[in-house]
Amino acid sequence: MTLKLQRLGEDLIHEHICERYIELASRTESLKQDLGIFDRTRSDISIDIEPPPRTSKKRTKKKLPPTILDDRYNLTVEQSITSLHSNRDNSNSTTGYVLWSTTPFFLKWLLYDPQAISFRQGGIVDANVIYGMLKPSTGILELGGGTAGIMPVVLGNYVGTYICTDQRSLINRMQSNIKNNLLQLNKRRCVSKTLGFEPQFDDDEPAVNLETMPLDWEKFHLSHSTTPAELQPLAKCSTVYIVAMDVIYNDYLIDPFLRTLSLLLKFYQIKKYNTHCLVGIHLRAQEVVTEFLEKAVLEFDLPFSYIQSDSLDSSRFSLYFM
Repeated sequence: MTLKLQRLGEDLIHEHICERYIELASRTESLKQDLGIFDRTRSDISIDIEPPPRTSKKRTKKKLPPTILDDRYNLTVEQSITSLHSNRDNSNSTTGYVLWSTTPFFLKWLLYDPQAISFRQGGIVDANVIYGMLKPSTGILELGGGTAGIMPVVLGNYVGTYICTDQRSLINRMQSNIKNNLLQLNKRRCVSKTLGFEPQFDDDEPAVNLETMPLDWEKFHLSHSTTPAELQPLAKCSTVYIVAMDVIYNDYLIDPFLRTLSLLLKFYQIKKYNTHCLVGIHLRAQEVVTEFLEKAVLEFDLPFSYIQSDSLDSSRFSLYFM
């Protein structure tokens, strides 16, 4: 199967949801039946973002130059299981204190899956122009990044700008985890006001501008006069990807998230950036996923498509592209 984009119009949303949950039901023995916390037994966890084992027995004497498919990342994250279950921390919004499985799954899919090559390098899929995500001309804005901070470190190796956001009470832990894993950001030098890494003007080494900033969906507003400087990618970036992994898990969050997403999309489109969005969802409550897609497509007029690929279709995750 080659990668396809299934445009989700009003008449296809329920058909799509039914197909995904029927597929899940057929794989109950092979898929984990949990909420999706990466590791709920430890506060200090290790995550390996590595390509799958090669199955080919063919050998070649010619040594090929390394590519993204050869890249490996070994990260450590300090998470707080206690805060996850607290009613006091972060105004009852505590899910960002732990690492959820959607993010490592997405990173492995994006970096290594043969069917994800259009998202790595750019291309045309079902008449949709996809601008390469892993390029120095790309800026990524992550919504609901949580404290783990592994996406900024891994993807910071390939892009020109990475802005990781979440609620204010999570930012310090996010920054700490990013700093603790900076040795894994080894392809580009990190420049960051919020992390305290100043640019070196006499250095021609490729750099990523990596910033963290608080962004509360319920309070977020945008105007030409009050736009935070951190939201404006470097001038060298021509493409913006807005990325959100596992932020849709209850109906209360749907409207604030979609309002924020719509404002950001309009802002970057007005600024003439090539703008895309990727939303990853861990398939839990069917009614929540259905409500999200219905509101996104019918109320907010967001032209989402479901990304169809073998590894996604056989997983507990769905990835939506716009």
